[in-house]
Amino acid sequence: MSESESSAPSTSTPKGFSSRSMVTNTKFDVEKFDGTNNFGMWQCEVQDVLFQQELDVALEESIPEDVDEKDWTRINCLACGTIRLCLSKELKYPFMRETSASKLWKEMEDKFMKKSTENKLYTRTKLYRFQYKPVIWILHWEKPPS
Repeated sequence: MSESESSAPSTSTPKGFSSRSMVTNTKFDVEKFDGTNNFGMWQCEVQDVLFQQELDVALEESIPEDVDEKDWTRINCLACGTIRLCLSKELKYPFMRETSASKLWKEMEDKFMKKSTENKLYTRTKLYRFQYKPVIWILHWEKPPS
């Protein structure tokens, strides 16, 4: 994950959301999850992005005491959008209507962190398709001058 540009935190924050500052104009590069790459690593990268955007609080199941209902709804929508932007189109579809970031996160963990038959089959296929290609090293040796 790389951060290519950043700016100062935004100073216009909603009431009740004043203790949190939003990072704006920041670009993060997270590989889209398509079901074949490492879900745990992808999850870590997305969690880092949510933390940088100060949306990580949305992964909690209950509303924090210092955030009002209107701000909580906005935080959840932004967090869900960020998570879905890091999914391939095929995987985004089943989660496109979810408005709770914690539920979306939990559903994805349940689906992709467990060793399902499909995941095992994919891993086995990847292993069986692996082909060892031997490398032949040719060293050029010259006879020392006499």
